[in-house]
Amino acid sequence: MRFVSLIPAALALFVSSAASAQEWDIYVNRENFFSLNLPGEPTMTEAPYKTAKGTTLNSRVFTAMAPASSILAGKYSLTVVDYSNAKGEMATAIDEATKAIRAKGVVKYDGVNMLDMHKSWRLTVETPQTRILAEVLMALNNHLYISLAETALNVPPPAQFQASLQILDDKGVRIRYRTVTAATPDASPDEVVPVTPQNTALESTRVAALIRGTWKAPAGSCEAAYFKSAERVKTKRGEEAMAGTVTNAGLTITGQLIISGPREGQLINPANDQAIFLFENKPNDKLSFSAIGAPAAGWPDVTLDLCPGSRS
Repeated sequence: MRFVSLIPAALALFVSSAASAQEWDIYVNRENFFSLNLPGEPTMTEAPYKTAKGTTLNSRVFTAMAPASSILAGKYSLTVVDYSNAKGEMATAIDEATKAIRAKGVVKYDGVNMLDMHKSWRLTVETPQTRILAEVLMALNNHLYISLAETALNVPPPAQFQASLQILDDKGVRIRYRTVTAATPDASPDEVVPVTPQNTALESTRVAALIRGTWKAPAGSCEAAYFKSAERVKTKRGEEAMAGTVTNAGLTITGQLIISGPREGQLINPANDQAIFLFENKPNDKLSFSAIGAPAAGWPDVTLDLCPGSRS
């Protein structure tokens, strides 16, 4: 995956609003083999889905709206297309779906991705008023999944929604492959995929170096630092992370900063695995924090300065 900063251009934020304190939740649909973070119970509609060859397939569209009072006001949807009757067209399903999304506006990010070791494609497309974040995944259960977040350009990109899709087995258990899987069962054995243990190790080491140290708020001091990094750790899910503490308003929060994988850029609570902050490195030794969950919900965004000598 390409990195321009700690969070790629397609990534950022997903969850609550400081204004409305809206809580997102995990929606689980066993009939269609997925779970997804959504801002409320979705509505489901059925619609025909036509492939490039002209085959008409069944699709179901699950849609939830985040209210205008939310910092992430917008439309969030997941389209599930059943390719069981068109298995010969599965190999081109991702390309066809992403082509239609690119046609919606100006492409800002466009690249292969891995979601729970399923190969997927991730896009950011902008129109004059709207930003669209898309994740397109063809699972080995013969279903195509197309998630779309459509929000205003002036709100944080809801990347946690984009990365929250999980594919379930017939018992409702999340499928997370231990090895990288191709997009389709009949894919070429030499298909190139972007996730390897070597690449993960290199990238997580690079990102850890960027966030290491003690960081102060613009009007604060290094003695009363806002953020302090600690040792390298692994999360409950086995993700590469760095321990750290955030101190503000008399409260100290201990968490793990994820530095690789779909949730990179999140500081999570290691006890419940829930996101508390999003963080992003900035040029000139700066680090931004955005609160997205308890106990920091409602805290203002802040861009921190590295304390001199704190990396030595």
